[in-house]
Amino acid sequence: MMRRHFPDKPPALHSPAEHGYTARDDGFVCLRGLPLQLPPKERAVLHLLLSCWPDVVPKEVFANRIWRNQPMSDESLARCVAQLRPALSAQGGLGISAVYRTGYRLTLATTTAGVPVAAAIPPLSRLHHEAMAQPRQVATLLHARQLTHQRTGAGLVRAQALLRELITQAPDYLAAKLALAECMSSAVSCGLTVQSDSLRESLAQLRLIEAQAPDLPGLHAEMAHLLDCQWRFSEARDMHERAAAGAALDDQALHYLGWHQLCTGQAREAAESLQLALELNPFSVTLGVLRARCLTASGELQAGLTQAEQVAHMAPDNLAAQVYLLGYQAFLEPRTALLAQAEQITLGPGSWPFAASTLAYLFARCGAPDRARGLMAQSADEGVSMRANHLAVLLCLGELDQAMALALAAARQGCGQLPLIINAPENAGLRQHPDFARLHALMGTH
Repeated sequence: MMRRHFPDKPPALHSPAEHGYTARDDGFVCLRGLPLQLPPKERAVLHLLLSCWPDVVPKEVFANRIWRNQPMSDESLARCVAQLRPALSAQGGLGISAVYRTGYRLTLATTTAGVPVAAAIPPLSRLHHEAMAQPRQVATLLHARQLTHQRTGAGLVRAQALLRELITQAPDYLAAKLALAECMSSAVSCGLTVQSDSLRESLAQLRLIEAQAPDLPGLHAEMAHLLDCQWRFSEARDMHERAAAGAALDDQALHYLGWHQLCTGQAREAAESLQLALELNPFSVTLGVLRARCLTASGELQAGLTQAEQVAHMAPDNLAAQVYLLGYQAFLEPRTALLAQAEQITLGPGSWPFAASTLAYLFARCGAPDRARGLMAQSADEGVSMRANHLAVLLCLGELDQAMALALAAARQGCGQLPLIINAPENAGLRQHPDFARLHALMGTH
């Protein structure tokens, strides 16, 4: 009996396959038959999104199928997605949309007539450049960046060591040098002591890279942030403008821009920049907390509280999100009920760097001064850059002279985050001190 031959079923209209994407059984993703060279986690995320299209992939499914026995935070998943978006945009046709409190879905680019189209091809993303190395080197880089994004003292120290070793082994791996600059500036923004010579050396390395690869994605954003960390705001502004061309697809560049704007008294503009960053990376606790700070500095207290509550609800197991919300509530409406919640929090070496100072502020604000002083005493051996976060605590305790002495010491040290601290509403009382003009002069001449 003759068998009728049926041709292979053509790809469905308006599908990823129509754009040339296929998810192979061996875990690779192909574009027009050629495997995409992606880091393992990003490749697995894209493979799962393709396999489940057009359905939403819940965060729990990513955790079970990709992270498996390893812990997965919302922020680590969001980081993978944020890195994938420009890689997909460079090829055209596909995007990734976040579904609030649920997960992610693969989306198709269409014209007004509903016909899929290829997007304009921008420069290669950070992700492409990170993948241009041996698999072990790529894995080391990605692990170091994950440690950097945890924003803990131990994680940043380990990340810096890994990146320096990687650069020694692969001196032409430009993405590793860019990641080291990111690690250095993250240490500054987390209140860790970083010598000014180290920051200048890192910036000099980026300028060498600029001469070699001026279009390297993320380069000008990292240069801008290093300049901000040294209070060279005029130079940083020009560099942020150069980075702006790629900022529409780079949440990191928008994060840095918001940081710059908050440092320079543009709190409302900073909140808008961070809102754009959150649209690209909606599960980032760091971005959410910083945006809440911007809203507070711009006088939008209720909006700031709403942002803090959203972050805490989105990341119920994240210490930074929960502690920041408690501190914000103490700022708006100090009450003894908050003390019991604060007492239940246990801090350790891997805790959010600002947890101790935030809790000390809560205790001082809510009528437990001895508990506040106890937490400050535990930070006595830390560098002046970290202790500068206790300015609000000292002001709550009525110790204005001690607060100014600490601010002046931080200024002399070149504490990169000091402009953010000074501009925070809870530190407004510092302006009453007769040495406030001296403080600003010292910061301006550093």
